[in-house]
Amino acid sequence: MKKKSFIVAALLGSVLILFLFVWNEQREQSRELVPVEEQQLTIYGESLPTQPDVMLAIDPSSQTILSHLYEGLYRFGADGSIEPALVEKLERSEDGTVYTFTLKESVTTEGNAIDAQTFVDHFQKLVDVDTNSPFSFLLADVQSAKEIGLGQQEPDTLGVKAIDDRTLELTLVRPMEGFEQILAMPAFLPQPKVKEWDELETNGPFKIKAIEDTTISLHKNETYREAEQVTLETITIKSEPNLSEATGMQPVPYDFDVSTIDQEGLTVRDVPRSGVFYLKPNVEKAPFNDVAFRQAIALTLDRTEIEDSLARAEQTTERLLVIDQKAAIAQLEGNADQLFDTVKKRLKKDEIEIELLSFVDDEARQISTKLKKNLEQLDGLTVNVIELPLGEKVRKEVSGDYAFSLSGWQPDYPMLSAYLTQFETNDVLNSSRYASESYDQLMDQARSTDRLEERNEIFREAEAQLLEEAVVMPIYQAGRSYVIEKGYDHIGYPVTGPSYVLTFAKKYEN
Repeated sequence: MKKKSFIVAALLGSVLILFLFVWNEQREQSRELVPVEEQQLTIYGESLPTQPDVMLAIDPSSQTILSHLYEGLYRFGADGSIEPALVEKLERSEDGTVYTFTLKESVTTEGNAIDAQTFVDHFQKLVDVDTNSPFSFLLADVQSAKEIGLGQQEPDTLGVKAIDDRTLELTLVRPMEGFEQILAMPAFLPQPKVKEWDELETNGPFKIKAIEDTTISLHKNETYREAEQVTLETITIKSEPNLSEATGMQPVPYDFDVSTIDQEGLTVRDVPRSGVFYLKPNVEKAPFNDVAFRQAIALTLDRTEIEDSLARAEQTTERLLVIDQKAAIAQLEGNADQLFDTVKKRLKKDEIEIELLSFVDDEARQISTKLKKNLEQLDGLTVNVIELPLGEKVRKEVSGDYAFSLSGWQPDYPMLSAYLTQFETNDVLNSSRYASESYDQLMDQARSTDRLEERNEIFREAEAQLLEEAVVMPIYQAGRSYVIEKGYDHIGYPVTGPSYVLTFAKKYEN
């Protein structure tokens, strides 16, 4: 009887899914697109791109534009998730170390082929020390990449080769399921030669139409392999905001009251991002070298106190791994007041004074002010907030010349490890000065684990250790809100990588 009920439930579920699919298809077909000449989108109040080199572009604006000019092995799709682009087929060897990609045909705006050798040349240039790319580390798991980075081998020894024009082979130093996900990042876009923005030879869905001091325009690239799937004819990005009119698309400024916009013609879309902001102690500096003190601070932290100071799309979190779809393994437990009392007795002090580094920024000022009030609920604790310009603040953290900081992290690739490597003992980005043999062992164990979900489970254990020892105290996940003219659809919003994807965007009649 139970088996029969299960079968009936499964059949009903399948029917419901089929119904929703058909309904969605019929709904899509019933909507009418505006004429071709009106398939245009203007984005207001957006930063303009600054770096046309895909291997050096670190600002979101440049990465977003480049992701629309080029198409690589993988891409961010209409729903923001990673999907194959020029990869027609992927095969892994039995031992999991060799990836063989069969490529689709692609040509540039000048009619030149993007083939397997294009990617070989690109990957070799990416790891070349002369390139000095901040993204070369993304290939650290490829054969010979580390040796090349240390100057011990030449770039042409990298574990990547063209079997023929349409077959690319990549060899890893260890099996790693899911490695291909990082290949969607902008650093891997096939750029034959770096030129000025309006001279770039590209193979993506759009090409540069014009660029000025406050405006950049993209036009549909008719040589793109899926040009028939691209509906927008023109994308124009302007640095000046235009929230007074119900037109186009634009990011919502911090603390802007969205109730003032024209609700008839505009809609608001809140988009989570991979960035996470947290309190970061320097565990070598007293009193933060005391685990009990850090735990008392972490347990006192009340994230609800700062909710009103967050931007619309930002949300409080107790996780460091904010992109993780599964629950955290453990949370910090204990009594903050009791822990703080033990610290004061150990130090033979009734009062403890600490400095909190913060940004010269309206949002950061509001947050740090509320954090100060919140943390000073610990009897005898005084928190002095020090605001610094971003550059100076970063220099202090990197040099270790700080004790406590309101900090943040924006991962460079869509894997859980992107949040955790900065806490390894010998990592150059370890400004927390955290050193733990057990943590390093977990990270090594994860790297030697092929299956993605098993590897992620180990990363969750590593996160739990950081949270339990209060090495990092997460506060909120980054996010961005957009005001969009009604009628535009199929805009992708990746959590990591480009800010948005307009390749398959369309404008419909309202």
